[in-house]
Amino acid sequence: MALLSVLGTAGCGGFLSTAGPVEEDAIKPAAPADDTANLDLGPGVRPLSLGPGDKGSPRISPSGDRVAFVLDDYVVEKSLYAQDSMRRTAKGFSATDTDWLSEEDLIVLGTSPGEDAGTQTEEIGSLFVVRSGDHPASGILAEGVRATGAQADGGSVVAFAETPEADGSMGTLVRIRAGGNAAQFFPVALQGRVSGLSLSPDGREAAMAVRIESGEDAGRVELVTYRFSEGETRRVALLDEGLEAIGAPQITSRGIYFIAGEEGDKEADYTLYKVPERSLEYETVRGVGEDFIPASIAVSPDGTSLAVLGRRSSRSPTDLYVLGLASDALDAVTTNENMEIKTKPGDLSWSPDGSYIVVVARGVLSGPKVYGSPAKDLSSAFYNVYGVPAGTAAQKADRGQSR
Repeated sequence: MALLSVLGTAGCGGFLSTAGPVEEDAIKPAAPADDTANLDLGPGVRPLSLGPGDKGSPRISPSGDRVAFVLDDYVVEKSLYAQDSMRRTAKGFSATDTDWLSEEDLIVLGTSPGEDAGTQTEEIGSLFVVRSGDHPASGILAEGVRATGAQADGGSVVAFAETPEADGSMGTLVRIRAGGNAAQFFPVALQGRVSGLSLSPDGREAAMAVRIESGEDAGRVELVTYRFSEGETRRVALLDEGLEAIGAPQITSRGIYFIAGEEGDKEADYTLYKVPERSLEYETVRGVGEDFIPASIAVSPDGTSLAVLGRRSSRSPTDLYVLGLASDALDAVTTNENMEIKTKPGDLSWSPDGSYIVVVARGVLSGPKVYGSPAKDLSSAFYNVYGVPAGTAAQKADRGQSR
């Protein structure tokens, strides 16, 4: 009160009213936003996580009743139908990606507290196995890992580890299978650096995007496959000069699909391409439309559909679509108006049974807002994991044709 008296006599009339006594009253919170501002991705979409934190790399367990994901820099798992989560890696463990190896075991890409942080970068880490009851991880499976891929049902996980050789080639594919006693190592003669890696739905073949670093094609990007039973790489496409692959190429029942765009394109004007079966030439996927801008893709567990994050045009919001590969039809499975969906390749995945797709998103707020709910009930400012039903007309038609 003494301070207020001093301010008043000092002539601070712009801060305090001198018209007379002020009646005190509690400030009532603003009413919650109306229905048009609800944070929603459309009918049937269900949040699989709640609360604050940066989330990523969501994966559904082989049984379909739990989800694991990276929360800030550690891995947690939780039931799909409960809020409580369980930490699977210890404090100080910096995780970037995770995959289910079996119903209990996880494969994690990251760095442990004991590793030399100076030898790791954002793109390169170490591969760990986290078995049931472990705290933290069981041990390093491979170092110098640049990319990973996995089967949606948890059957096996594959990683690419950089191992420079005297002839200038580099790389080893590391495969870990559920029930296996040890990791298997497959040296691959690549004249470049892997930027994306995926595993076929049946787990028998890996696909990689490689930036060539030597020879007459230096600077260009090639797509190669590696069939584990044959032990050899095969080039399936050489991209035009100036094109770069975005994310990992996907092996499907209709060939290999991938996203590419002009190198250094700040407008993100990317295109969805495919390499048809028994072909060495790639072509645009016409079913998505000329103005469609893809950002991330993931093949379904049965190989017949493709989950696509993208925009109908440069002015449209990012939505999730399902591309039926037999019908070449693109169906929207979200109706996004005010959500920011993560488009990093590892943040898009399928449930093992192919019934829904998992994405990471958060609400986009245009400015400060006041809500009439406790802070613990608000999740608009945080990323969370969402399950999106994938049962589209295109999928049903394609399944009918595949039979």
